[in-house]
Amino acid sequence: MITVHANFHSHFKELASTGEASFQIETPTVEALAESICEAYGPKMEAMLIDPDTHELNERGTMFVDAKGMRISMGDQLSDGDTITFLVGIAGG
Repeated sequence: MITVHANFHSHFKELASTGEASFQIETPTVEALAESICEAYGPKMEAMLIDPDTHELNERGTMFVDAKGMRISMGDQLSDGDTITFLVGIAGG
């Protein structure tokens, strides 16, 4: 089990009603983190986070980056203590 931190901005922050949260996940992947976030914050967050056609992270107007500023995808591995930032692109992002 690892702990991963999430920083929420813009619409993600509105949906979560917080700017940050921590999640304990058994499988150290972005997919497991996304599932935990959707379970915690419900269907509106899921609609914002997950592309319904591909079941990947929704990249239409949104961006998900690690602490190094690199984009992440569902299959990426996470480490204990990692921080993932959830953003909405503005003016082409």
